Amino acid sequence: MLLADRLLPGVADWAQELNDIRHDLHRNPERGFKTERTVGKICEYLRSWGVDSIDTDLVKGAVIAVVNGNEPGHTIGIRADMDCLPMNDESGKEWSSTKPGFAHACGHDGHTTWLLGTARYLASHRDFPGKVVFVFQPAEEMALGASALVKAGLIEKYGIEEIYGGHTEPNLPKGVIGFKPGPLQASSDSVYITLKGKGTHGGRPHLGIDPIPVAAQIVQTLQTIVSRKVDPVQTAVLSVCSINAGRFEAMNVVPHTVTMSGTIRTFLPEIRKMIEENIKKMVTMIAEANGCEVEILYEPNCSSVINSPEQTQAALEATRVLFGDDHVRVIEAFMSSEDFSEYLQKVPGCIVRVGIRDEEHQVSLHHQCFDFNDEVLPVAVSAFANMAITRLKALNA
Repeated sequence: MLLADRLLPGVADWAQELNDIRHDLHRNPERGFKTERTVGKICEYLRSWGVDSIDTDLVKGAVIAVVNGNEPGHTIGIRADMDCLPMNDESGKEWSSTKPGFAHACGHDGHTTWLLGTARYLASHRDFPGKVVFVFQPAEEMALGASALVKAGLIEKYGIEEIYGGHTEPNLPKGVIGFKPGPLQASSDSVYITLKGKGTHGGRPHLGIDPIPVAAQIVQTLQTIVSRKVDPVQTAVLSVCSINAGRFEAMNVVPHTVTMSGTIRTFLPEIRKMIEENIKKMVTMIAEANGCEVEILYEPNCSSVINSPEQTQAALEATRVLFGDDHVRVIEAFMSSEDFSEYLQKVPGCIVRVGIRDEEHQVSLHHQCFDFNDEVLPVAVSAFANMAITRLKALNA
């Protein structure tokens, strides 16, 4: 068993049970806030382990559970996301998704399982001051779940002073946990563009207004925002990820409409605002210059993840003591996003990356063949339970 001699007492004995829980969640993925079955299973497991302070009313699809230590003290939160992606599961595992168009291709089934295991451990080892609030969050993939919980008063209702979380990382070896003080993940915004021209015969383009070359011009021009308007020492990504026009079979029909969508990733608020302004200006002017009507929907999704230095360092040191230097790593920032940022705008904390990579786990997150690495579950349970105990003892010292 991975790191068997360094796990917290008794956690190794739960390995098969944790695997079974994770496989069940993987078979039955749920999306967005529609996580009724997952909520039911979480509550069932928690109650069987003696966790009876459970709230399923704060936000639809969420579960908030509380475990108190053996004396009063400070309060920290630990969060796991539990929703799936709208895609097919092609992992070929015995526990593959039974629901076409739904798949746990980002490891959230593993996250939910390791948070359940963490709650189980702390409920059976209450020799710590204060309390731990377990946040099982829906709708992370939609970047809506964390903000919904924050707006509903999660932090204030439970008195959370610091919050911690983790995410699967296939770019790290299994059992290695990555930490990054400060900026870790980018903000995420979405843009949706509808160009309206005038359809015509493909052999008589002069009788219509072809929106396809206009769309091509827009794609090319938008790339100059990052290459020519963002300071080269800063970081930003602008990707047009979808273009839809006409029908494949209708090779001689100029369509009247093109739809496009893309994603924008940044760290600095001023760069985020500048890119939004330039997208709207450029798209509008190019469309007008070519005689097209245009509709632009720009949606801010979530802010950048900025881990608090003190909390990140405390989590790193606690993990180093437990697992040793060879299973702790300081990592670089990257441009995928995480709505954990919403909590960090309210209270200090950090999110870490839990490595799962080995010979059988090579594909990236959001790949149709992605599957979580079960060997990591006891490691993650031990890591997060140890972080919670160590941090609460330090805060209450």
